[in-house]
Amino acid sequence: MEYNDDFDELAGLPRIRNMTVEEQYRTRKFRSKEVRKLADVSSQIPLEDQRDYIGEYNFSYHASRHEKEWIIASLGMFYEMQWFSDLVRIVKGGKEASVYQCYTSKDSPARGNFLAAKVYRPRRFRQLKKDHVYREGRAEINESGNIILNGGKLHAIDKRTEYGRQLMHTSWIEHEYKTMQKLYQAGADVPVPYASGNNAIIMDFIGDADMAAPTLNTISLDSSEARILFERVIHNVEILLANERVHADLSAFNILYWQGDITLIDFPQAISPYENRNAYPIFQRDLRRVCDFFSKNGVEVEYQSLAQNLWDKFKYRNSPEIHPILLDEENEQDKEYWDKLKVNQ
Repeated sequence: MEYNDDFDELAGLPRIRNMTVEEQYRTRKFRSKEVRKLADVSSQIPLEDQRDYIGEYNFSYHASRHEKEWIIASLGMFYEMQWFSDLVRIVKGGKEASVYQCYTSKDSPARGNFLAAKVYRPRRFRQLKKDHVYREGRAEINESGNIILNGGKLHAIDKRTEYGRQLMHTSWIEHEYKTMQKLYQAGADVPVPYASGNNAIIMDFIGDADMAAPTLNTISLDSSEARILFERVIHNVEILLANERVHADLSAFNILYWQGDITLIDFPQAISPYENRNAYPIFQRDLRRVCDFFSKNGVEVEYQSLAQNLWDKFKYRNSPEIHPILLDEENEQDKEYWDKLKVNQ
């Protein structure tokens, strides 16, 4: 299930503008020493030159020439840095990205024998709709994970020029990486995020040599195991809320199941309860999807009351306030909102 589904229930929700420049200073990017080296290494082997010896990348996975060029452009840097020695198979192909299983090299910083490489489709081929719903209130970040403050770049983004759309594409990917880092450090059940760059995210692989972990929607559970897993999912939902995040596409399709444990995946669309005015209805949708799956496996829970109780527990507003500086006095909707604020004061 893609997160651009079920938009009818979100129809009519208002847009909000991104944070003020002052607010954008609140977030800073965490990077390990190894990851900080990525930008320096990328210049060692120009990716355009790699096309001249594409045959030298003798991966076990036999991709078409077009896909192989895409893989090398995105993962060539990580291969040369010895993050992995072989690309074994494609694990998942989607509208937005493909995930590959890679065999780690002996000197790889990753743990275990395998890692997963999530490679985003080139921006012109991605099939996403209404992603503005998730971008609302979100600062744009660059390939190093730093908030974009350059006026020219922000203008390009605002005008949706070709360059601006590329900046937004990069920001979308880095947002997922930063979210994974934040949640992993908080103890959530997510893949270990190792590195990002060149249109890809390198992370822990869930599975073994023979197969990747299946998604939870493909698993039949007895009621006792279903109850245990449901409580674990809600535990993770609480970790997200404690770290100012709503998954925004949570369902059994985005939860992996392996040897009795779960792992939450796919976070590019994750939103902040403080900065996105649509956060609560999107959160309700997440809980509805989760509860629908588990109800079919013997766990009866009413999603609306569960959603409200969790939301209240972390003291989030059902409709976050908007700073007056973000309102446009020439916009009729903003005027109406300002009038309501004055009435309720």
